[in-house]
Amino acid sequence: MTDLWKKRQRAHFLEMLKYLRYVLNDHFVIALMFLVGGLGYGYSNFLKGFKTTSWWAGPVTILCLVVILQIGNLATLLKKADPVFLLPREHDMHAYLKQARVHSAIFSACVEIVGIAVLFPFMAIAFHLSGWQILGFGITVVILKFGQLSMALNQLYQNQVFLWWQRLVMDWILPILWMIMGIYLNVWIAIGLSIVQSLIEVLRENSQWQQRSLSWNLAVNVEEQRMLRIYRFFNLFTDVPNVHGTVHRRKYLDRLLTMVDRHSKNPYVYLFSRALMRSTIYSGLYFRLTILGMVLLIFVPNMYLSLFLQILFIYLISFQLLPLLVNYNENVFTHLYPIKNAIKNAGFNWLVSRLLMGTVILFALVVGIANTSIVQAGLSFVLGVIEVWLLVKLYFPSRIKKMNS
Repeated sequence: MTDLWKKRQRAHFLEMLKYLRYVLNDHFVIALMFLVGGLGYGYSNFLKGFKTTSWWAGPVTILCLVVILQIGNLATLLKKADPVFLLPREHDMHAYLKQARVHSAIFSACVEIVGIAVLFPFMAIAFHLSGWQILGFGITVVILKFGQLSMALNQLYQNQVFLWWQRLVMDWILPILWMIMGIYLNVWIAIGLSIVQSLIEVLRENSQWQQRSLSWNLAVNVEEQRMLRIYRFFNLFTDVPNVHGTVHRRKYLDRLLTMVDRHSKNPYVYLFSRALMRSTIYSGLYFRLTILGMVLLIFVPNMYLSLFLQILFIYLISFQLLPLLVNYNENVFTHLYPIKNAIKNAGFNWLVSRLLMGTVILFALVVGIANTSIVQAGLSFVLGVIEVWLLVKLYFPSRIKKMNS
């Protein structure tokens, strides 16, 4: 089982590297550098003017620590075929799952250390804590995370997902209480209580696996859901074969489809609009990127950085919507239409340009409200209009030509 885990861990690592090449491309890395630099500059200015008497410092710190605790899940790397081929060695699977827990704990600890490092100056100023005391909060979070992972492993032997109130108590309420005691009393109290909570979960798990059989279907489903979340993130940057969208009826949008069909003589405008509204792939990408861009623009006060982020997100949205052009290529009936590709391309440009203009308007409103500046909102709108025009007139034709060739 040790060899099996190492083999799957290596294959998983190589798969993640393959997709990270598309995520960490030149455009995204440059945008990330600007974003981190802008946020760091704003954070530095905030700390310079921060007053240690602020009442909200404690609640915000506690909330941030508990949110950091939630990052990361148990990665078992189980496959659909495992219940068939590994069932005879079910008893040995516990050693495999223990290695999965250690792997997940190490990954989560790396993320939590980064989060604690970001909070370090704020906690030092707000509560006059030493470096060792802040390190104690980091240790508390790591210990609690190991207990969470043990709880996730324990549910695989109980053949049921823990109820929402159980997760609420163990993952949120108790950690919040320990952090409150650590902030306002002593950090060693938080460390001690976190050890007790995690030790209880570890002991429960050690007793459960010897008395119960592994719930294979639950374990595989949980892992598939975890991987699906990762693939959906990668799907924002490149096509991922493992992500399969679902189709929803969405009857409330039928009237909008009727309006589109009535005001356009291009049948592909209706087809592309229908695919966009009823498929979770395209609509999900569009709305997620638009909302994410709006949230980032709210917290980026620097005008040049916000304009750069707006340009980047509009480009990302347009890039992610390009596969919509070939959505009906495998439908034989569309090839029977006596319609040229130029009309199809025009229908695609018509729809995407209006979607991008909607995003431009939302970005301009957010920038104007967040910075209380009509001038900055107007500049954002004008720059967005220019970018959309360049994308439709210059970028899309070259990309469409490659896709059709």
